[in-house]
Amino acid sequence: MNVPCVKKCRFAVIIVTEPTETVSTSSNPFYSNWGLMFILIFIFLFNIIFSVASSFIAGGIYGISFNEVRNLLTTPDGTALAINVNRVYHLIAFIGSMLLPFWLFTIVNRSSFAREGGLRTPFKSAFLWMGLVTVISGFFMVNGIDQFMRSMEWPQTLQYYAQRLDAGRQEMTNTLMDMQELHELPICLFLVAVMPAVIEELLFRGALQNIFKGITGSTTRAIFLQAFVFATLHFSFYELPSIFILGIALGYLRSASGSTVYGMVAHFVFNGTSVVLHYLSQQHFRETGVSGAYDSIQSGHVFSLLALIPFIYTIVWYRRHINHNLQ
Repeated sequence: MNVPCVKKCRFAVIIVTEPTETVSTSSNPFYSNWGLMFILIFIFLFNIIFSVASSFIAGGIYGISFNEVRNLLTTPDGTALAINVNRVYHLIAFIGSMLLPFWLFTIVNRSSFAREGGLRTPFKSAFLWMGLVTVISGFFMVNGIDQFMRSMEWPQTLQYYAQRLDAGRQEMTNTLMDMQELHELPICLFLVAVMPAVIEELLFRGALQNIFKGITGSTTRAIFLQAFVFATLHFSFYELPSIFILGIALGYLRSASGSTVYGMVAHFVFNGTSVVLHYLSQQHFRETGVSGAYDSIQSGHVFSLLALIPFIYTIVWYRRHINHNLQ
């Protein structure tokens, strides 16, 4: 997803009361510390395992060695081979490190995808529209926060490691979304928008939020804790606050609606917008030689501040529905 004193004030206003709800641990025994340890350990283990496995698989598909795959991932050369290897690697590694831990959790917790994600909850169009308002306003807001984080003067050591982490992540993302032709746009939309929207909502707003509810007995704490894990696992210091805020908003949407479906749609719109703008920027650069033609759409402190109004309104709206459901 592409996305500090102001943030504290912002949510201090929202958190006036703390809704609580009870999660049954008899029928689903892993809504506990054991479940949290289980899912985080498997995310960590599978991240290592599938990082290696996907490199071997990509090498087998394109007839190159494991070391050549790793070199193309760490220092991509812009060739079609490097782009395709990156996409295959991302597909396998993401499914292995995110979807498989979630699936294993549903088994040990005697649950299901539908149960964890609230997929059988009756559809209500109001949540769909409010989710879109959240994510569209959030799109402008989080890009403003990202710019602010990057413009700040941080301690030298912290800034050094933050920039190294960000550079590696950005290079991989740029290679993944290097779209030469129109037919590559749907591929990148699937890899960057569809997959994360479905899998991350099921994992974070589904399983993890349910686990934290079981541990804390608090809806608000569960939302903030899953958002923290969500932001941390994106491995970006500069984007940590913005992803954390977006995770909070999606968590409230899930709790208010009882379903992750609306979050999936919102998540897809957020990521998909970034992919489409990236594609348009690339095409404009190839035609004119001018880069960053669409950057102004994603930036601007005025847009970021104005976006706060609808964004906060949706959070308050979600909280009212949560409190109403608990009465």
